[in-house]
Amino acid sequence: MDILIRTEGVELTDELHEAVTRKIGRVRQYAPRALRARVQLHKVCPNRSARQFRARVHYEIPGNDLFAEHSAHEPVAAIDLVAEKIEGRLRRRKTARLARRVREHRAQARRWPAIAQA
Repeated sequence: MDILIRTEGVELTDELHEAVTRKIGRVRQYAPRALRARVQLHKVCPNRSARQFRARVHYEIPGNDLFAEHSAHEPVAAIDLVAEKIEGRLRRRKTARLARRVREHRAQARRWPAIAQA
C-alpha cells in the first residue's frame, strides 16, 4: 500500500514521516487490499482556531473510499487522532462484512440442508 503525504505550512521531518507511516500503515490489518492512503497535513490560520494543525486521510479501498479529518495543537497528535478515527471505521466495516457473510451462509444452509451437510 502506498502512503502519499502532502504538507502545507508544515515541515515534513523524518520523525513526522515515520509517525505517519507507522500510524496510517497500522490499519493495514483491517484493509489488506487497500490501494493507497493519501495524507494531508496543513497548518490552519491561528486566528481562526486554537487547534493549529489539521490532518486529513483518504483511504482508497475496493468499494467506497474512507475519509477522516481531525485537528490538534501538534501535527503528530492530529495524525494519531485521525488514525484512530479511520481505524475504527475500517474495523466496523470489516465486522459488518464478516457478519453479512455469516448471515448469508446460514440462510443458504437453511435453504439447502443436504448441501450444507456434505
